[in-house]
Amino acid sequence: MGSTVEPPGGAYLHLGAVTSPVGTARVLQLAFGCTTFSLVAHRGGFAGVQGTFCMAAWGFCFAVSLLVVACEFTQLHGCLRLSWGNFTAAFAMLATLLCATAAVVYPLYFTRLECPPEPAGCAARDFRLAASVFAGPPWVQY
Repeated sequence: MGSTVEPPGGAYLHLGAVTSPVGTARVLQLAFGCTTFSLVAHRGGFAGVQGTFCMAAWGFCFAVSLLVVACEFTQLHGCLRLSWGNFTAAFAMLATLLCATAAVVYPLYFTRLECPPEPAGCAARDFRLAASVFAGPPWVQY
């Protein structure tokens, strides 16, 4: 006489969404995206229209990526009235274009070519440049 009641959390949470290779890449994308715009916001390294565009692009991509991971993990995407595969593919293309544009615009306007006079001047400049170029674009194929 087995019980027909599912264990708590077993039927609702899909651990494969974050433990699979694609899920792990999505979680890393969230971490890198959060790191990118957090570093830029913390240092005050944006101003004007170009900086606002870069922050909006990174923030939008982070928010929708978080929505995708949350829906995959909780399996709520089945309740949405849209094609989940088409949505994630379209968002991946849009996010790639947005983040690639931000990764080009940000270093052009906000990265100084000369080293600042700080103790770690060149190292700080090189880290900001690498963070904006390599951590910004989404590389996860949904």
